[in-house]
Order: sequence, then structure tokens, then C-alpha cells
Amino acid sequence: MTYTATIRRTRPLECLILPSLLLLLTMGWSRVVMGTGVVGNFIKINITVVLPEGGNRTKTIDTDENSLKTFGITREELSSALIYTNANGEVSEVVMGERHIPLHLEPVRDSSYTSYSFGTVDGGFWSVSASNFTNITIHDLEDDETLEAVEVSLDWSLPPLAQPNPADVTLTSALLEAAIYLDNTTLVRQKVSGRVAIGKWVQMVPYAGVYLQVLNPHTHLTTLAAYFNTQDYFIDRELVHTLTNLMPGRLAFLTSYYDTSGRLGASSRDTLTSLGSFAARYLTFGDCWSWAWRVGGATLAEGLVTNPHGVMSHPPPLNLEVPVSPSPPSERLCESWPLSWNKRQHFCDMYDGYGDLCSCSAPFTLPANATGTGEELGVVVVAGSRARYLFRLLRQLLTQPGVALHQVLVSIDGGYEETIKLVDLLGLRWRVHNPEGKGSPRISRHMRFALYHGVQLLATNKFIILEDDLILAPDFYSYMQQTAVLLDKDPSLFAVSAYAHFSFRHTAHDPTRLYRVHSLPAYGWMVKRSFLEETLPKWPPVFVATDWDYWMGCGLVRRGRELVIPEVSRTSHAGLSGTHFSGFVTQKRFSNKPLSDDPNTRVNLTTVNREVYEIELKELLSRAKPLNISDPYNFTFPSEPGEVYAVCVKMHFQGDDKTFKVLADALKIWSQDPRDHHYGLWRLPYHRATLLIIATPYSKYSKNYLKQQCPVLSVNGALYAHMLDNYNDENYNFLRHSPLDFLTIMNLNLDSRAQFEHHLMEHSVSHDVTSGEANNETSSHISTLLGDKTVITSTLDEDKTVYTSTPGEDKTVYTSTPAEDKTIYTSTAEDRTVYPSTPPEEKTVYTSTLAEDKTEYTR
Repeated sequence: MTYTATIRRTRPLECLILPSLLLLLTMGWSRVVMGTGVVGNFIKINITVVLPEGGNRTKTIDTDENSLKTFGITREELSSALIYTNANGEVSEVVMGERHIPLHLEPVRDSSYTSYSFGTVDGGFWSVSASNFTNITIHDLEDDETLEAVEVSLDWSLPPLAQPNPADVTLTSALLEAAIYLDNTTLVRQKVSGRVAIGKWVQMVPYAGVYLQVLNPHTHLTTLAAYFNTQDYFIDRELVHTLTNLMPGRLAFLTSYYDTSGRLGASSRDTLTSLGSFAARYLTFGDCWSWAWRVGGATLAEGLVTNPHGVMSHPPPLNLEVPVSPSPPSERLCESWPLSWNKRQHFCDMYDGYGDLCSCSAPFTLPANATGTGEELGVVVVAGSRARYLFRLLRQLLTQPGVALHQVLVSIDGGYEETIKLVDLLGLRWRVHNPEGKGSPRISRHMRFALYHGVQLLATNKFIILEDDLILAPDFYSYMQQTAVLLDKDPSLFAVSAYAHFSFRHTAHDPTRLYRVHSLPAYGWMVKRSFLEETLPKWPPVFVATDWDYWMGCGLVRRGRELVIPEVSRTSHAGLSGTHFSGFVTQKRFSNKPLSDDPNTRVNLTTVNREVYEIELKELLSRAKPLNISDPYNFTFPSEPGEVYAVCVKMHFQGDDKTFKVLADALKIWSQDPRDHHYGLWRLPYHRATLLIIATPYSKYSKNYLKQQCPVLSVNGALYAHMLDNYNDENYNFLRHSPLDFLTIMNLNLDSRAQFEHHLMEHSVSHDVTSGEANNETSSHISTLLGDKTVITSTLDEDKTVYTSTPGEDKTVYTSTPAEDKTIYTSTAEDRTVYPSTPPEEKTVYTSTLAEDKTEYTR
């Protein structure tokens, strides 16, 4: 982009003269004097202009020293400032803190010299422009060693049977320790050195949760090892989903660490009870719990040590010993399966958690690979160690009409044998990437690898890209087939996405409607082969820390083109473990999003025609009623059916997003950043009305489109702080036993309960059975009365069959993989059930003693 300076002389108003900054571009033009006053010496300064389509443009200018002094700025300050344009690429001022300095530049666009800067892993910047790639094509990547697939040899033989010797399993559950031992072998052990003080604070310690080990009773090998961080949201659902998809006959061992109850919902407790647990329904804060059972059969043993006084006490540790004996070898394999299913026999013997993929009576099978109607699309799936997530996705994808199995490629980031074997037994193509970097760079480089091999291996003109932790709507593939024609007909589009960030239950109602937006693709998207061929040679190197999707949304990649998104999403993000996600993030950003449920939905392609789309927007703007808002959190947004409302928010450039974030947060929609807009305008079907959010003055629609004056919302620091507070996980479900809980847990009869209540009355002990609160005197009496009955052990072996598992010669010791957020939360625990987090003045320092084998496993 080339700029020319516009001469603006400020007119005096009475005695007031507003100076202008004297700027001249050194592009061969003659010098022109601007502003008022005495002209001093000219000096050269490099200024950086942020362009409306993204990226930066650096230019050398001449400026007058006296002008700098007039505005009280230095050469260095101006040189380091970012100068932002509006949507039309115009510059009217430089904003430096509270100072607004007039500066007028008229742009002449030259995108080949526009530079884009991205953060690097060492804290620096990687700057690049289209001119860096003028002589590079995708064929230049053929000799790139980082794009070479890793050779993997798979062994499909069955592991040998274990010796038929009796064995003992020991489960430990304690305040700061969880462990599962098989004879002299440690299956899992998590121990934190430190202490948790007794008091009014609920201290949240690292690694708290549930540890699961599943054993094959015939080989004594671990088929599933998982850690569930039960301090996080939705983890109880993942725990239940995992347990309900275990293969019948397996030996399952579960033990808790510190606290399991906080996020364990009522429905999850009911499911655990239906699977055979007696203690799941009674768990409260700090209880120690261990459970051993045969999947699909009886509980072998279960132990519970209650923590009767909540934060005012610590329970003693639980050590539960479970004797097991061998299972008949004849029950090892599914005899009804075809002989050709040798890979499935091996896979289901080695791994667990795949539901009917390993069902002997009703196994899952892929539909016949019949030729469907519509365009045949390539599908590239990026995957890693989360094989159970991947199976859920592939099952949904491969059962949709029209999907061609030979046009599906799964790219695996690392030699994860379980994932590779799953894809192989399903008969799909796969490639293994040798991981590069860590975190975001690793994900970005794997995406590059996957797209490159998709272009090389799949004979299609368009490609769908999926990640392994997505949920697909039943019309996902149909949606992609219908919208594929848009990429052929409209060169102003670069991709189609199946996901809309602003698609929530109160802002998305019509599954047939599509939108044009300036944004980045996410959670299931489609591009043409030609787009990948032009984009892959520009891909950021491994030292760039920026996420790949943000890079794909920049002007260097989009080149002024737009993205098509649906009003109602066709995908949902469902992963709770990963580089960028946790249960809290899922709860905050993804829990209230609708998913199309009609497999026969026909989308309206006409409305995203560029001319038709513009006409419709102008019509909506012409009848929009501007809203005057000062505090979005205390404003009732109208939602009259058929009405159109406009909210103008202060935004000088796309990064000037504080006001937008506050408004979006108040509307309970996506508020992380201002993506999915059309030239700075967001169109939301708010309930049954239409709400237009207009970035002012950034959006081209902020001038001369609305018939009525639109008050501009600008938030203060307090409102922005309130928005940030909403991203803090401040609540934790603190559950506490009532004084008589042990009677219910031990299934004592009413007479025993009456005797106990009479005993309390005789000793004048006050208690509140309903609220679960008791005074200190009550606590001391109950401690005496409970005695050793706080340790409950249940041996429920109705079929009289005792199962065993003895260690093989070579066993893997698993250690937990904690959540990324190591924040220690605390909450007051007085008279409420849900307590806000308040960190104490002194933090307990915990050190983790991990098992020697650092094998990583995921949920």
C-alpha cells in the first residue's frame, strides 16, 4: 500500500489554533509544508500503518521537528506507534495514549508490499508480505523433509495369555495421594507433597480427580488408563461416557484423589449407581473413594471414607484390597466375528472405551461405500493421541450419505499406535507426522503436513478439514456438498465453514441461512485445491507462535476474500482435553450452541450472492432503530418479532475491541474477539428480532447507512473489568455431609436412626439435618459416635465369580497428565452450597512426585 499526504491547514477558531503534524512521504515527491507555525528541520521516521484487511505497512516519512515538539512527542514514540486505518484504509489521526494527533494519509493499495507480523516463540516477531512468495509454488515443498511421512510398522498379533495365578489389586485413595497396584506393579500413582490446612477455605489442589485403570483379565494388560480432573466442568460426563463404553468382562479400577464431588452432577451419579457403585450418590467434599468392578457384571469391592466435617477435617486414607482370580480363556475373543476381523480382534483385546466397535453381539460396521449424489469431496482429519475422540468423529462422518471412504485421509501427529490401528482397521488412509515444536507451533505444523498430504493423495477439487474432537450435525456433509458450488462461482470467497462463532440458541434459528464474513475458518471448513496450493508455500515456520487459524484469517491468506458461515452451526467442539481447551472453556463458550438436527436441510445459496447480500443489508440498516446504551449489563435488549435494532460500538480498528467484547458478553455471545463480521458489522437474529452491531467508525456501514442517529457505546474500565471477571471460574460446588448421612450410607433401619436422634437429644446436641450444618459440639459428638464406621467396604459378588489380573513381565506405569491451568483455587465455606473463589494470602506449595514412566495418556 502506497500513501500520499493530504495538505490540511487548520483554521483558527477565535484565538485557538489546532496544529497539525507535518508529514511528508519520501517517495520522490516534493516536500509540502502542512500545519501552522515555523517549520523546523525535516527528519526521517519509519511509521507502521495497520491495514483494514489485516497486516502492517511500513513507510518512511519526513516530518518537521517543530511539529513533534508542538504535540509533545518524540521521534522514537512516533516510530514505535501503530497507526490504524478505518475500513476504507484511510488515516485521520494518530492516537498515543490520551493524545489524538491529526494525520491524514490517502492510501493507494498495493497488497504485495503489505507486511504482516506474527509473534514467535522467543518473544520476537516474524514479518512477511506477499512479495516474499512471488517465486514459490507448492512444488517447491517436495523436498521438504518436515513433510515426509513417518514409516510405521503395525503388529496385529494377539498378546499372550497371562499365567493363571491369583493376584491382588490395591487401591489407595487419600487426601493427597491416589494409587492402584497390581501385586508388585504400580499401575498408577499420583502423590503431591505438601499439606492442606484445616479451616474456612476450600483449597483446590493440583491433580485432584479420579484415576481409572482398565485391565484385560486374560492378558493382565492395561487397556485404558485415564485421569479425570473433576475440578473442571463437564468432566463427569466424560467419565460416565468412558465407563459406559468399556468392553464387557473387563476389570475396572477407579480411585479418587482429594475431591471427586465438586463437578459430579446428579445424572452422572445416577449412571455410576446403575453401573454398580453404592457410594457415588453420597460423595461429598474430601471423601476418599475407591471402586473395583467387572464391566457389565458385579462390583468386586468398593470403599468409602467419609469426611464428616467438610473443610474442618481431613479424612483418614482408604486402602482397599481386592483379591482377583483368573478368567476362562474361552471368553477372551468374540467367537461370532468373521475370521477377516483379525485386526478388530486385536484392537479390542488391546484397547478399551470404544463401545459397540468391540461389541460381540451387535458390532458397529461401516455402511457400504456406495456412490452418493453431489460432488465428491476430500476429507482431511487431523488427529493425535485422542483415539476415542477420533472414533466418535469418524463414526459420525462415515455414516453420512455421500462420504467416499477412499477420499478420507487421517493425519496423525506422532506415532500413537492406538490411533493408527483404529484408523487402519476402519480401512482409511493415514499418514503419520513427525511432530515439530510444542503447543500452537506443533498444531500449526501438523495442519500444514495434513493439508499437503491431502493435496497429494486425494483426487478431489475441494477439501473438508476436520479435527478429531468435533461433533458433526447429521447434515454436515450435505451442507458442505451444497455450499461447494459457491467456491466455484464466487471468486470473492475463499472458504466455507460449518461453524459460526455467534451461533447461540438465542441468536441462531434458521438452518437454511448463510452469511458472508471477514473471519477465519474453524471447526470444520472447506477450501478448493487451488487455495491450498497458493497458501501452503506461505505457511509460517515452526518458530511462529501464532495459531494457524489466526494466520489463515489474515489478509496475506484471505487477500480480501470472505468466508461463508451458517446461521446454525453444523459442528460443535466437544473436546475437554487439548492445548487450548478445558471444561470451563467449553462451558463458557460452547455449552449454549445449537446444532442442526435435520439431515435433509436445504440451505439458501442465493442470499450470499455478493450483490444480493449488500442489498439486503442496506434494507435492514434503513429501518433499524438505534439503541442508546450506557451499561450493556443493565440494559434490556428489545426482541420484538420482525423489528430491526442497531447498536453502534466504538471501534477505530479491529483490534480496538474492548467495547465490542463488553457488549458481546452482555448479550451472552462470543466475546473473545471480534471475528465473523462483514466490514465491521455483525448481524444477529436476536430471539425473534434482528440486531445489527456496527463498529464505529471502523465499519463502512457506520456512515450514511442508518436513517437515524446512532449513539455510540463506549465502555469504561469498570465495565471492562466486569467482563474480564466473567472469564474467571469463581464457583465450586462444595457439598457437605449432614450428621445423619452415615446412617443412610450404611443402610441402617429407621429404629437405628431414631435411637441416634434420641442420643443426640439426650446430650442436647443441636443439628440441622436438612442443611447439613452442625455446630462444633455436634461435630465432636458425631466423631465419637461414628467410630470406625466411617470406612465402608462393600463386597458385592452375587455371581460368586472372582476375577483376577496378574502382572506381566513388562508393565507400563502411567502417571496423570494434569490440566494446563495450575491455579490453586480457594473458596469460603460457611453457609452456602456454591462458593466464590477467593485466594488466601498464603499459598500452599505443592510438589508432584510422579511415576518414573512419563507415558502420556488422555481422556
